[in-house]
Amino acid sequence: MHRAFQMDLCRLRLRAAREYVKTLEASLAPVSADPLEPLKVNAVVQGIGPTFKLTLSIQNTSASRLVSDLQISFLYDQNLYSIKRAFFKVPLLVPGLTYPIETFVQSLSDTISDTIKVFVLRVGRCVPLLTAHIHMPVNEGVLLG
Repeated sequence: MHRAFQMDLCRLRLRAAREYVKTLEASLAPVSADPLEPLKVNAVVQGIGPTFKLTLSIQNTSASRLVSDLQISFLYDQNLYSIKRAFFKVPLLVPGLTYPIETFVQSLSDTISDTIKVFVLRVGRCVPLLTAHIHMPVNEGVLLG
C-alpha cells in the first residue's frame, strides 16, 4: 500500500512539473521565465460596475538589471468590454520597484463576465514576455440601480 502511494505521489509530482514547464514555455504565467528580463505582474480589479478600475502592478525582479522597451496590451471581447486605454508603453523599470498602471474597463453586458488577457511585450519581439489572465467580475451596478 505504501509503495502504491509513493508511486502515485511521484506521478503527481511529475505531471505538475510538466504542466508548469508548459505554462512557462507558453508565457502564460504572471512571472517571466526569461532570466534576462525577470518580470512579475499583478492585477487588481476595483468596483462593482459598470465601470471597473483595473490596476496592473509590474515589477522588475532582477537584482541589478534595468528593463526598458516594454509595452502592455490587452486582449478582450469587444462585445462585453470597452477599455479606456488598451495599450501602454512601460517606463524604464528599476529593479525592486513596483510600477502601477491604471486603466478603466467599461462592462457592456449586465449578466456576462469574461477574461481579459494582459500581454507584456518587448519591442521588436512577436512572443510576449508574460501573460496574465484577469477574470472580470459580473456587473453588479445594474442590481443596485
